[in-house]
This record gives sequence, C-alpha cells and structure tokens, in this order.
Amino acid sequence: MRTVLLLILLLQNWIIGFAQETDNINSWRIDSIQINKNWRTRDKIIMRELQFNQGETIDKNCLDNSINQIWNIGNFAQVDYTLDTLSNGNYLLNVNAKDAFTLLPILSFSGSREDYNLALGIKDNNFLGRNISLTLAGNLGTSQKDYNVEIGIPRQLLYKNMTLSFRALSGSGNNFRYNGDYKVSAVAYRKKQFSGSIGNPFHTDYEYTFSPNLSCNLFQHKTDTTLINTDVPFADNYEINYLSLSLGESFGLINRKRHQRDGYLISAGYGVGIGLDKNSPVYHSFGFGASYYKILNKRIEFSARFSSGYITSTLPSLITYLGSGNIKGLISGEESGQGYYNAKIKCSFTYINRDWFALEQSVYTNFGKANDHYFDIYKKAPRISIGTGFKIWTPMIPWLSASIHFSYLKGSNSWFYLDI
Repeated sequence: MRTVLLLILLLQNWIIGFAQETDNINSWRIDSIQINKNWRTRDKIIMRELQFNQGETIDKNCLDNSINQIWNIGNFAQVDYTLDTLSNGNYLLNVNAKDAFTLLPILSFSGSREDYNLALGIKDNNFLGRNISLTLAGNLGTSQKDYNVEIGIPRQLLYKNMTLSFRALSGSGNNFRYNGDYKVSAVAYRKKQFSGSIGNPFHTDYEYTFSPNLSCNLFQHKTDTTLINTDVPFADNYEINYLSLSLGESFGLINRKRHQRDGYLISAGYGVGIGLDKNSPVYHSFGFGASYYKILNKRIEFSARFSSGYITSTLPSLITYLGSGNIKGLISGEESGQGYYNAKIKCSFTYINRDWFALEQSVYTNFGKANDHYFDIYKKAPRISIGTGFKIWTPMIPWLSASIHFSYLKGSNSWFYLDI
C-alpha cells in the first residue's frame, strides 16, 4: 500500500513538474523590450502595437499577434523578433523592424488607349516618423482632372485606437452614360470638397467591439459643358451643395506579412446627403463590402472581394460609374447607375521577394454590373474580365514598381493596362 502511495506521489510530482516546464517553454516573462533597426519610425509607435507591457508574462499567441500588428502598420520591409534569456531567468525581447522607404513620389500611369489616368504628387506614409500620412497629389485622366491634399493621423497617436483624416480637393470631372456600345448622355462638372473622418473609435484589434467610422463631407458640383468637347447630349445644368454624413462599421481583420495578406473583413455603411439649398434634394446611400485573403504558402496567396452599393440620387455626378479599376478593360461609364456590384477573384504568385527586388504574377477574373434599378443588376449577365498581371518592384522602396496587365473583356479593345 505504501509503495502504491509513493508511486502516486512521485507521478503527481512528475506531472506538476512537466506542466510547469511546458508552461515555461510556451510563456515568457518580459523584463525589457528593445527596438532595433527602425531608422525612421519612433519607438513609441512600435511599442503601441505590442499587446503587453514590460514585466508581464506572455504566451506565443500574444507575441505573434503583437508582431502581426507591427506588420499591419504597413511601413516595414521586414519585422521579426528574438528572445534573450536574462540572468534571473526572465527574457529580453528584441523587436527588429526594418523601415521601408515611405517618402514616396507619386508618378503613376494606369489605363489603356481609351481610358487612362496620370497621377502626380508626393506622399509620406510615415511623416515625422510617427506613422502620419501626408499626401499632395493631382490626377489627369479621361474622366477627372483634380488636385488634393490629405492628412491621416494614426491610432498610435490618439486615444483608444481612434484615427483621424482630413482631405481637401478641387478640380473637375466628366462621365458618359452608355446604352450598349453607344454614348447616350454626358455630364461635365467642377467640384470642390472638404472632408474629415473619425475611424474606429474604441476599436480593439483581435477583439471585435462596436466601433463605427464617422465621416463628414462638404462638397459642391457645378456643371460646365465647356470642360469636354463632344456631340453627345449633355444632362441638364445644375449646381448642388451638400453636407454628407456617413456611418460605417466593419468586423474581421486582415493581417499583413510583408507583401502578402491573410484574413477577412466585412463592412457596411449608410450615408445621407443634406442639401444646403433648394436645388439639392436629400439623398441616401448604402454600401456593403467583403474581402478575403488566404496565404497558402510563402509563394501563393488567394484572395476574393465583393462590393455593392446604391444611392437614391439620380443626379449624373453622384451615381456610380464602373471602370477599369473595377473590371479590367471596361471603359468608364459602360456600366453606370444608382446601384452596382463588382467582384474579383485572384491568385497571386511570388517568384522572388528580396529587400531590393521582387517579381510577382497574378491571375484573376473580375466581374460586375450597374443599373438605376438595384435588383435588375442581378437579372442580367455581368461584365466579366479575365487576365494576368506581372509586377516588378523594390520592397524597400515601394513606389519603385511597374506592372502590366493583359486582360480580355468581350467587346473591349482595351486588352492591356500599364501601371507605373
């Protein structure tokens, strides 16, 4: 009997000791934290992404989530960590975050022979090393000519993960509506816009809480038929002035690992346009979107996205015009209306990805439809495009890139698109 009791006691002690040892392997008490290699980003920006403080005991899941959040800042070419054992048995955490070059000249051409856009400007995604985004840019294209200034203040500098952004824009726009392959009406207008938004107040990453995005937009559209030379009949002249308010919410999280992404995000929003004069009737808008990314391995990523929306306004400068950014090869306005949907399914292949050189290919299909009657867009066959794209770029200098897309869309002559 004593022998049995002794064996039970020894077994119990062994189990407890093994459990403690296993726990020590999978958890660490972090006595100190050291940030390495961030030649531009301030230490406090990175420290805000850690889900723990010095002196706390953490597990691998907590540490991995913290590293993912640093990746998600989007300004690093490389992020990793090491754990060094201290003399007291606790640990020193070394976070290695290699900054990418985030002061970006904007020199971009995208489109085809029939529908293009040239963007010029400068953007800093890490202004003052504080993850502030600052953009000065202009666009010159077949459907827009404008310039804008935008600033975004990140959650690392604000209370409870709140973000703030402000934008001012001035310029002009023009669009055609089509019936089949023929242009049936045109609108050309001058535009001014001032907007601000509060993003995700009280939102906590990796743990969903109700935290809607709020935005306010003051804008004016004034038609001007001298902006384009066309024989297509113009819509009736008008001048509108609106205060637009919108509320949006999302849940899910897409993690970024270098150039790849993994996770999902679902979002929905509602907006109301409050007319500031008698010529600007109240309108309502609704939107929905979903994105899914899956890293199959370090070479292959699968992704899918869907978006849809509807606006009650019938004014031609406020409805949606699908273009090549939605469906490769589609001319802006060939699909237009108060309601729309578009989707994309893509598989991306990484052949080379080094700090100073990367080569990627994507194979995709995208499709969509637009109409003034929302439910009618699902009754007819969508516009479907298939294609492949090749991208050469420098991860340490993200703006140094070029890509070319070869696509096929029935009835379209725009079979290639160049992005520089």
